[in-house]
Amino acid sequence: MLNEEQIDEIFRNNQENVEERISKKYHEKIKQIKEEDLEERENIKQGIIAEMYYKEGIKDGIHYALKYLIK
Repeated sequence: MLNEEQIDEIFRNNQENVEERISKKYHEKIKQIKEEDLEERENIKQGIIAEMYYKEGIKDGIHYALKYLIK
């Protein structure tokens, strides 16, 4: 089982890659928003960001587990 220090190290090592993937996907999805109401548009943006961080966190965790379990 991973302790908190190991988890923090994993996060720091992968932070930049995760941020780049999220930024790219975020900008692609933002272009698709057709909502005119500014408040609703901001709510949609926040939902997109939250969803992407969640998905990237899961992917990153699985990738790490597979990488180190195979060794």
